[in-house]
Amino acid sequence: MAETPHDHPHPVTREAGREARREARREAVAGTDDTPEPLPIPVLRGSTVVLRPHASGDLDAILQRCVDPETVRWTTVPSPYTREMAEEYLTGLGPSPEQISWAIEMDGRYGGTIDLRSFGCDDEHASGNLGFVTHPEIRGRGAMSQAVRLVVDHAFDVLGWQHVTWQANVGNYGSYKAVWRSGFPVPQLVPALMAHRGRMVDGWHSVLERDQPREAVTPWPEAFVVLAEHARSARRPG
Repeated sequence: MAETPHDHPHPVTREAGREARREARREAVAGTDDTPEPLPIPVLRGSTVVLRPHASGDLDAILQRCVDPETVRWTTVPSPYTREMAEEYLTGLGPSPEQISWAIEMDGRYGGTIDLRSFGCDDEHASGNLGFVTHPEIRGRGAMSQAVRLVVDHAFDVLGWQHVTWQANVGNYGSYKAVWRSGFPVPQLVPALMAHRGRMVDGWHSVLERDQPREAVTPWPEAFVVLAEHARSARRPG
């Protein structure tokens, strides 16, 4: 399983805050020519996955994903989740100055969502956060690991970012394994890192720098020992 809550409230619950930030930015640049351009959503291709803009035909699969127990367990997707919520979520995934959201397609069907969210820093400090969520039908098939690699390469090689961060609730081994394959170091355990369904939980935080290897650098058994100790010792389990 590879869910990460995208630091990470689900986009439906973020929409009001996101719109407020957009409005603040529009007001800040009113009367100037400095309005930021939306970030393009290019098609990225791996060996068995395609990353593409979301489409209206993804709606039913998004709804299935959002009522999946593992998605509810590890993200802040509203529960219960309705078709109207899925429609609202889908309409918010177009081009944005702050975020690129891709649909993950596998076997010709929607298999999840992955996105990059810019921290809005100057070019020499350009960076952002990586988040993703998987449809249950493609878990365990390596799709998310491929998607992470494609998106990380895009962040560094096309957007020119200096680092990409990843966060998840402590205990979300599947989420870390998806980024571990792309070189993200064994995460730090951070107390009360994540707001999750009305409470603070301990979380994992890892940063991949632009000049670091983009492949696993710590054998998985060794990484798992550290992660398991984090899960055992966490005061606020996720």
